[in-house]
Amino acid sequence: MTPRFSADSVLFDLDGTLWDAGEGTAEAYNETAASMGLSRRFTAEDLHGVMGLQAQEILDRFVPQLDRQAQKRFSQAVSAAECEILRTGRGSTLFPGVRGLLETLRGRGLRLFIVSNCQAGYIEAFLEAYGLASLIEGFEHPGRTGLDKGGNIALVVRTYGLRAPVYVGDAAVDEAGARKAGVPFIRAAYGFGAPGSWDASIDAPQDLPALLAPLA
Repeated sequence: MTPRFSADSVLFDLDGTLWDAGEGTAEAYNETAASMGLSRRFTAEDLHGVMGLQAQEILDRFVPQLDRQAQKRFSQAVSAAECEILRTGRGSTLFPGVRGLLETLRGRGLRLFIVSNCQAGYIEAFLEAYGLASLIEGFEHPGRTGLDKGGNIALVVRTYGLRAPVYVGDAAVDEAGARKAGVPFIRAAYGFGAPGSWDASIDAPQDLPALLAPLA
């Protein structure tokens, strides 16, 4: 594979790109639904279908019968349960090759970041569960900033003074965010989503290093 991008940094989506947390997230949703007397039950496939969406979009799809105040309580309870479950490694799977990929990129001097549409504590749970905090320089999410994915990508680029970043994700929202931020988008074709276009595509995490050349 011929290198296509001169890069100094890689920004990653999380769900569908670095891991699958569908089972753990479904467990958190089901615990919360039961505690609030809701009959709806959730599966990992349900969660895969909404990964990457903003929190309010997910609530409107999953619990439209609740008013905004009740949706907020539901969301807060799900978030707390989810992070508690996932930080132990339960209910999640690190995609094959991801750890080696991150180590390879860091070994080449690339700076690594995560930008995900998630709540506070979720990225931290991922890093804790798989012992990856030393490989990730920083991260951002709407739970902290209130920004959409494009805004958070742009924020990371500005905050860390990145000169030539690329963004890797699996979904249409990832493509839209990268385009908005003016960053090349690399599709993780092994993920859950279906973006409309991309600047390059990888079939497995270990394919990424071949696309990247050191920034001169």
